[in-house]
Amino acid sequence: MVLKVLYTAGPGNAFQTFRMWARGEHDLVVSHVGYSRQMYEALARHGAAARITCTYADDDEQNFGGISVVRRPDPSQGRSGLAFHRSLYQKARMNMRDALDFGANVVIIGEDTIPAHYAPLRRRGVTVVQALHTRLWREDRPLSLMQRLRMRGYRKGYSNGATPVLSSSDAVTAQVERLAGAGATPIVEFLPLYHTDHYSGLPAPDLDATRLQIMFIGRVEPSKGALDLVEIARRLLAQGVDFGFHICGIGGALDEMQAMVAQQGLTDRFVFHGWCDRSALRHVMTQCHVSIVPTRADFIEGFNQIVVESVLSGRPAVASSVCPAVNYVGGAVDIVPADDVAGYAAALAALDRDRAGLAARIAACGPAGARFMDAANSFGSALDEVFDAWRERRPIRDRRIAAAA
Repeated sequence: MVLKVLYTAGPGNAFQTFRMWARGEHDLVVSHVGYSRQMYEALARHGAAARITCTYADDDEQNFGGISVVRRPDPSQGRSGLAFHRSLYQKARMNMRDALDFGANVVIIGEDTIPAHYAPLRRRGVTVVQALHTRLWREDRPLSLMQRLRMRGYRKGYSNGATPVLSSSDAVTAQVERLAGAGATPIVEFLPLYHTDHYSGLPAPDLDATRLQIMFIGRVEPSKGALDLVEIARRLLAQGVDFGFHICGIGGALDEMQAMVAQQGLTDRFVFHGWCDRSALRHVMTQCHVSIVPTRADFIEGFNQIVVESVLSGRPAVASSVCPAVNYVGGAVDIVPADDVAGYAAALAALDRDRAGLAARIAACGPAGARFMDAANSFGSALDEVFDAWRERRPIRDRRIAAAA
């Protein structure tokens, strides 16, 4: 039988990634090897036919090499409460119609949907796998009624190995096992993948510079801790630290943040670079010593690749405890409890005062980053396991990736 795969790619621009892959071009905009790109490459390795569904707007169907990328609506967009819960069932029905219409024998769910809804496909002999890129719930508060209803569907979907999981971190894995029980379903962990040239060749940070240069990369949103940077800056000034913040990103809180910076008289301490492609980001990184990743507890992180990208650039990170990535980079990160603004300021001040300690953090970046350039740990290798298991008519094998010492 020919391997035929349906993959629900979610909201990212799988169309642009597909066009570049079909032309044999590397994506020079994103900083990592995109998950859709790894899917296309895995499908080609296995000679599979595939239909990729994507909710990204304003693009036409793409076809190449037996793979098609098509747009589908997202019935859960803008929904909340019971309406959102119902929309997940609608989404599953839509995906199952796509799978049956295409004749898929493997379905990989890469978006927010409840695995128990796919039981009709499994009864038809279709292998259904869920790729989880984020945690399923926040750990700092009790679940709401709607969340408990959703988790019941997840638990049922994972029971007895019904839906194997591709997991982006040990934090995601732990939640799956809390729902279903340890060993209840196969879990294949993966890490983000980077090519060696993504951040290679950057000069080492200048440890003799008097001003500690700190970069923030990502969406400028309260949940990402962007607004906390203003208070962190005020505390650093009070401690006599000479510093500068480089803000690489845009977002809904950008205007508010800039206004706060001006109101606090910190304009000379912040440079706003806007959205940066990989080339622009490399340029900013050459100016910086460390990064800060102050994600707040109300944001459900599945991994946080910024921590890794900082380490790959030879710049250690000061990062929130809610970022699962901190478990994988060892001595190249200082971990601060989420929402602890004073803790971030203290960690940065300590690195500024102890340049030998900062040098040790920088030296740890090379070994810590190596695992993220190893394709054996990648999403693509997790897909290889799924496709090999289908072809060999065997269960998917569990795989865990150890946290760094």
